[in-house]
Amino acid sequence: MADQRASKSLGETGRQVQDGIAETVETVRDYAADAGAKAGEYAREAGRQASMVATSAYDTGGDALEFVEDAVRQRPLISVLAAAAVGYGLACLIKGRSPI
Repeated sequence: MADQRASKSLGETGRQVQDGIAETVETVRDYAADAGAKAGEYAREAGRQASMVATSAYDTGGDALEFVEDAVRQRPLISVLAAAAVGYGLACLIKGRSPI
């Protein structure tokens, strides 16, 4: 009789341990799924922000180009002289010679 009770008690304890392990595994799975979802959300947000930065940089470059074009149209002679001076200075730097 005592052996049957002990055996029954051990069997019940084993089931409780198995249930506890199964519950822990389920909890870990839930946490992993939440972490994966958050990682995907963060990646999407980073992509959206990168796209906004790229668009902003492109727009800024276009604005700078328009500014230079307007300056060249308004003062073409000064623009050509400035470009020639920059080119001469770069040539002197490349050759290693003083421009003066």
